[in-house]
Order: sequence, then structure tokens, then C-alpha cells
Amino acid sequence: MKKQAINLGRIGILLPLAVIIPFLGAFAGIASLILILMSQNYFSKLYGKPEIFKKSLMGAIIPIVANFIGGLIIAIAAGSAIFTLSSGGGAESPDFTQITSLIFESGATILGAIIILAGMIVGYYFFFQALSILAAESGVKHFRTAGLLYFIGAIGILVFFLGFLVMIAGWIVHIIAYFSIHADETPVEEAV
Repeated sequence: MKKQAINLGRIGILLPLAVIIPFLGAFAGIASLILILMSQNYFSKLYGKPEIFKKSLMGAIIPIVANFIGGLIIAIAAGSAIFTLSSGGGAESPDFTQITSLIFESGATILGAIIILAGMIVGYYFFFQALSILAAESGVKHFRTAGLLYFIGAIGILVFFLGFLVMIAGWIVHIIAYFSIHADETPVEEAV
């Protein structure tokens, strides 16, 4: 079971590199998330810690729901701005700067962005907790470091989007963690 968890995790953590492939890149993120969650599920069963999978699952679901709700609010604000400009009745068609200024001056757009960002921060906090438990159980401290970098990066997006660089560093440490763990340990289930 541990070997399966490691292999699924390794494939899942490297899959975002497929973004450079035009057609497959769109599906790489979804497949990566599914494989990482499957890996976390195996690890939770292996170590007898269901919190690993539960917190990972919450860390995945919360940002997805927040992105959907926030994106919907932003789309409604954008549609409203375009409708407002197009119904002006003037012969002059609105330009891009007018549309963007109306969209970004809207409180709904700001609310949508706050929901998306809050969902990302909360989601990465749960993921950090799951990786911390996994690090404690597996003895590979890189998992905890990766989770912490993801969480700090999510918060750091508020500062000129520099958080994305920290999140990329977290992803690299996460790759190192999956390639640092060894499958030769005796699973907890066999000892019981």
C-alpha cells in the first residue's frame, strides 16, 4: 500500500509539468489533484490517520467551491458592466478601458476576488495540516515544509502576487518529499 501511495503521489506531483502540452495541459491539474488525493488516502490508511485524507480533501474542496462562487460573482459583475455600457444608447461603442474600470470599480468584483482568495488560504491551511501529519508519521519533514510554503504562498498572494513564487518553491519541496520517502518500511496494518 505504501508503494502505491508513493507512486501515485510522485505521478500526481509531477503531472503539472504537462501544462506545456497544449491539449493535455488543461486536464493535468485535475488529474494531479485526484492522484495526490488518492495518495493521501493510501497514506491515511497506511498510518491509521484518517485526518490526512480528510484534511487533504477539505483542502481541495474549499478552493474549488470558493473559485466557483467567486468566479460566478465576478462573471455577473462583468456581465452587468458590459450590459450597462452597451445599453447607453450612444453611437460610440465602449472601449476596453471603460469596461475594465466598470468591472473593477464594482463591489461585486472585489467580493468575488476576496471569496476566491479566502478559499485558497483556508484550503491551503487544511492541506498544510494534512502534510504536517504525514510528515510526522512518515518521518519525511519535507512534507511539512511543502505544506507551510503552500500556506504562506497563499497568504503572500496579497502582496503583489509574490506568493506564487513561494507556492512554486513549496511544489518543488513537495516533489523532493515524495522522492525522499521510501517504500521499504513495514506498514502499520501488517504489524496489527
